[in-house]
Amino acid sequence: MTASHTTAKISARLADFTKSFRAHFAAEIQNPVVLKEMRAAMRGIRPTVLLTIYLIIMGSVVGLVYASFALADDVTTSSNTSQTLGKAIFFTVVSLEMMMVCLLAPALSAGSISAERERQTFDLIRTTLLTARSLVAGKLNSSILFLFMMLLIGFPLQSIAYYLGGVTIEEVLVSFLMLGISAIIFCTIGIIISSLVKTTLAATVVSYIITVLVLFGAPFLLLLVAMVGNVIPSSLNPTPFQEILLQVIGFVIGYIIIAINPLSAAVASEIMLIEQQQLFYTTLDMSYGWKFPVISPWISYTIFAILVSLALIRLAIYMVRQVEK
Repeated sequence: MTASHTTAKISARLADFTKSFRAHFAAEIQNPVVLKEMRAAMRGIRPTVLLTIYLIIMGSVVGLVYASFALADDVTTSSNTSQTLGKAIFFTVVSLEMMMVCLLAPALSAGSISAERERQTFDLIRTTLLTARSLVAGKLNSSILFLFMMLLIGFPLQSIAYYLGGVTIEEVLVSFLMLGISAIIFCTIGIIISSLVKTTLAATVVSYIITVLVLFGAPFLLLLVAMVGNVIPSSLNPTPFQEILLQVIGFVIGYIIIAINPLSAAVASEIMLIEQQQLFYTTLDMSYGWKFPVISPWISYTIFAILVSLALIRLAIYMVRQVEK
């Protein structure tokens, strides 16, 4: 088989995959539930006011950050100050967008299924040809699309950080990927809770509780593991092999806790990029010259969030089918 023939086969497969993806994406966008929910969400002056307030808040905070640096030093002549300002603006914008995702995702998705029960329209949906998968996918996609729209609106503010320096295009793309994945998983959590709980209020409260536990529970566990890790080795007086083994166990547990949390994964990935100039892979120093291989936490978080989201979507579809029966 010649190289040209192999290249042609790869190109044909990529073309088939692209065509299939476009068809699937178009089908999901044309889902009647998505069209209905998006029209309802964008109708009237409420979404315009919400987006305007969102941009005003983000722009004001970024302006305050710029003003604080401008008063302290001349950001136009000092390269180091300009890069530090770029980092500060980038961190501020990403933090605000992550806060927006965590606050809005449960509110947008928690009442998706339960609200249909409360309005007594769920039985009407059952009489249509709409399947449980289409209902869950439509409700989920409409919530995700609204959050993605808000993320795209705030994206130009990140370009300011890129223009000032100190932030690479890879960091901007990775941050947007993590924000998008976080929007998906938090919306998925809202959907599954909405399919399990009968009232919208209860579903919203439970979704926010789970969101808070996901965001702040992992850092607490990481702190607890760090405290235990500092106490155990000194109390056991381990041999060199036992010391390395304890360090490996501590690294693995700590890495898992970091990788399942969007905040800790983003911070750890940024630290790895700043200190070791590595965006995908690095090694950590251990005792006796050993090296521990580590994949950047944002990669593990992305894979973990996608797998959990797919599992929760399948569970939500199953629960809706059970309700229909």
